[in-house]
Amino acid sequence: MNKSVWGNRSFVLYLIAQTISSVGDGFYLIAFMWLALELSGGKGLILGGIFSIYTLNGVIFGFIAGPIADKFNKKRILVIVDLLRGAVVLFLFILTRLGMVTIIHLYIITFAFSVCSPFFHRTEFTIIPQLVSKETLLRTNGIINGARRLMQVVSPGLGGLLISYVGIENGFLIDALTFFFSSLCILFVVITNPHQKNGSLKMKSFISDIKNGYKILVASSFLLTLAIYAACINFLGGPIIPLLPLLSFKHGMEASGYGLLVSFLSAGLIIASFFVGLLEKLLRRIPMILTGLVISAIAVMIMGMGNIPIIMLAAIFFLGAGMALSNLPITTLFQEKVPTAKIGVVSSFVFTIAQIAQPVSMALSGFLVDILSLSTIFIVIGIMLLLGALLGFTLPQFRSEPTIVEAGV
Repeated sequence: MNKSVWGNRSFVLYLIAQTISSVGDGFYLIAFMWLALELSGGKGLILGGIFSIYTLNGVIFGFIAGPIADKFNKKRILVIVDLLRGAVVLFLFILTRLGMVTIIHLYIITFAFSVCSPFFHRTEFTIIPQLVSKETLLRTNGIINGARRLMQVVSPGLGGLLISYVGIENGFLIDALTFFFSSLCILFVVITNPHQKNGSLKMKSFISDIKNGYKILVASSFLLTLAIYAACINFLGGPIIPLLPLLSFKHGMEASGYGLLVSFLSAGLIIASFFVGLLEKLLRRIPMILTGLVISAIAVMIMGMGNIPIIMLAAIFFLGAGMALSNLPITTLFQEKVPTAKIGVVSSFVFTIAQIAQPVSMALSGFLVDILSLSTIFIVIGIMLLLGALLGFTLPQFRSEPTIVEAGV
């Protein structure tokens, strides 16, 4: 491996693929959310249902995807999944262009898309440590995440303008094309995996991999605590992203206004992502995660306290920054501490537990927003997240350097 990540051809190709794909994701997000709002008449229950389906499938298929990512050719998985996701979005483009799309179609598209995505994300999670050196993992994750968010700063705003002037369906077309471009770039990425086994995944081997992942999880009080703690935090904070399009819709903003909110969220994410490598010199991983939660909680409370646009945009910017500080160190901890051959299955266990309650909170938020004010919901969420973050500082499992062992695997 090259010492400099920028001298690593495969890393650069992968970065280009994901950056371009992120442009399409920004267009897709605005187009899909605005289409759902138009078809539903701004009903929160419909949006809550869509996000619940996406998250629930992420939990179910994310659990399956981990062992598959450990076992099979990673590049092939990424290429196939990107082609499938491109085909799904292209189908949505055709339906919208023909004027045939309904709420039922949105549920079906969400289901198909959310079945595919976990396989990409779990596989990507296992690939990064094989593209760069361990010493540059946090910086590399920051670069990839930051580059994605940089595009998502620009693309939601452009997507909102595009939708306003030339129609929703074009956002879907652009996203489909970027998936196809990403799959083409990944074809030329060289991935070396000394632990990789090619061939069919037999049920006995699959069950064995799951058992081994479970053993690693329960042997580490840090991993188990992190998973349960993250599940509680995700339950509390799960409604935030689904509520953003409603926040825009109910304040009379057009699709371009929602695009602006997403752009400021992404701006906070990108700036924190690029500086996270510097922050690790000042903060250990866990204090950085908890500090990010505190920042996010305060930002959410501010979002619920007023309707002044500049304050709202500033708050959502800091929400993005807090999210980056919370998420990136977790990714790096796994890549540093978990045995390479088991990183897929172990991360599946932890992230499945962490996300297991999120579909419930998303569906609940869709119901509550139709009977309570958005301001009340945001303030309550912010207070609960702040209390949860402060509780994290008191947990003994988070006070020392985390250790993750193979537990007799």
